[in-house]
Amino acid sequence: MTHRIVVNVETGVTTQVEYTAEEQAAHDAAVAAQQAEAEAKALAEAQALAEAQALAEAQSAQQTTPPEQTP
Repeated sequence: MTHRIVVNVETGVTTQVEYTAEEQAAHDAAVAAQQAEAEAKALAEAQALAEAQALAEAQSAQQTTPPEQTP
């Protein structure tokens, strides 16, 4: 389980306390949401890169194709 630090403001004593079940569930949900967001961003960036590469290849192919000659 995850821990949190509790500070007694009167004495200055700090203690490490385990999360309650509710706190742990909220923590796990937040971590999962952050991971899902990071994965979605990485996927979007990869798709954008793939599209840019495909466009560049298509443009390169058009430039290297000789123009048709008319008689």
